Amino acid sequence: MSRRRASVVLVLLTGLALTGCAAPTQAPETSAVETPAPDTGAEFSPAAGDTITAEQYTLTLPDGWGFPDGAPEGFDETTFAADLTIEDGYRDNVNILVSPGGEVTSEQVEEAGVAQLEEAGASDVQALDRVTAAGSESAHLTARVDQGGTPYVIDQFYLVNAGQTYIVTFASDAEKPQAERDALAQSVLVTWQWV
Repeated sequence: MSRRRASVVLVLLTGLALTGCAAPTQAPETSAVETPAPDTGAEFSPAAGDTITAEQYTLTLPDGWGFPDGAPEGFDETTFAADLTIEDGYRDNVNILVSPGGEVTSEQVEEAGVAQLEEAGASDVQALDRVTAAGSESAHLTARVDQGGTPYVIDQFYLVNAGQTYIVTFASDAEKPQAERDALAQSVLVTWQWV
């Protein structure tokens, strides 16, 4: 296995392992500044919550989303957010990882990603239609995961800028229909801008 492919496998597995997030007992206050989402002409309504600003990108979260107590170790306000309005049950969330393999094409993701997610224990893994996000075409993988007895589904997108791939993983309650998951993910992705 090439070094680059091994790096992509590692990131896919890491993204898969870190997406689950149970609702904590108390949601923290958020202090991010709200800014209007860019006009993208997309068919999905842009998210209208807090805006996240990282060194490389900005994005807008859905209303009621933010950085939760008990977020996975190694993540911060710019790389992890969850639905803070859910008090009981599975809390939808999003995480962002940088690929150690640099730029990864949609073809590479679609060719290797399905098998790699299945090898990691995911089921119902599919490569869905590509989407346009952050000014370029992105692969879209979806899978069902059961982590610690909690089933959920993931939708992964691969955004590329300046030779680097950012893996954006949305995790949702296992019962949420694909159309609702697509609307949620696209509401955030249409707000993504490179800095």
